[in-house]
Amino acid sequence: MSYFLKQFGKNIKYYRQLRGLSQEQLSEMVDVSRNTIGLWETGKSFIDYPKLVKLCKALEIDPAQIFDVIPENEASYQKQTLDISNLSKSQVDIILKIISEFRK
Repeated sequence: MSYFLKQFGKNIKYYRQLRGLSQEQLSEMVDVSRNTIGLWETGKSFIDYPKLVKLCKALEIDPAQIFDVIPENEASYQKQTLDISNLSKSQVDIILKIISEFRK
């Protein structure tokens, strides 16, 4: 599991808890199983674009906030870059689509 996915998952959990939502409540709002929310939060699964849009609306955040992944220290910038490069093509395509949508 990559550093990026772990941090991405922590962001989901952070914003869910900030809104006072359980995984079950959030899963109903996003129309996925509670298990899926758990997989996202632990970095074991990646979200698709339509669910990301629903997730951000449910959490009342801008999609850019969910991708705010900050390394623990300067040395981890290189590791983070390498971790992102280990994402699958479909995961990278999703991220690029999100970035391009919100630059408009």
